[in-house]
Amino acid sequence: MTVIATLTVERPSGAWIDRARAFHIIVDGAEKGVLRCGRELSLALPPGTHTVRARLDWTGSDDLPVHLGPGATVRLRVEPRGTRFAASRRYLRLTRVG
Repeated sequence: MTVIATLTVERPSGAWIDRARAFHIIVDGAEKGVLRCGRELSLALPPGTHTVRARLDWTGSDDLPVHLGPGATVRLRVEPRGTRFAASRRYLRLTRVG
């Protein structure tokens, strides 16, 4: 029996900036899916520590280390910081929920 953990990333529907664009969710350096406004993405991952990042074109969020225990679910939220950070890779904010 293989034990898995769940990582869920949500994107609130309230922000108007980049509303029509999809954010790319990167886990351990590999793209795992895209996230549209008002949606969430759930990923089954092996337990352990993973590095999560959200990307939009050439910009994105800082890397966020996340530890997933066996059978656990961790929720994250991704959203724009509110203004364009010109020439910054930190345009998106990725935070833990709960």
